[in-house]
Amino acid sequence: MNRQPNVAVKIIIKWKDRILVRKHKNGVFDFPGGRMKFGETIFGTLKRELKEELSYSLVKEPRFLDAYNYISKNKKRHSVFLNYTLKLEEKPELVDKEGAKNLWLTKQEF
Repeated sequence: MNRQPNVAVKIIIKWKDRILVRKHKNGVFDFPGGRMKFGETIFGTLKRELKEELSYSLVKEPRFLDAYNYISKNKKRHSVFLNYTLKLEEKPELVDKEGAKNLWLTKQEF
């Protein structure tokens, strides 16, 4: 059994008054991003995940927002999330490669 925490990098992408949220086939909502691979940098993880998930090329490192530590009640899952934000001037053309639905939600819809 792997006794190391899983490290994931997530990003909140803002465009105008909207935030990008992904709705997966199983009904789960989340922000773009994913697990860090061994030897990968945080920025490298974000670049790879955005390219894999959305065909989006991240050019500059986004602003760090916070870190969140999650341990399941049964102690079988431990994840650390590094969260970033990115404000865009133009709406990007996103192509979801994983079958999730991209939603640009307002604060009220969120």
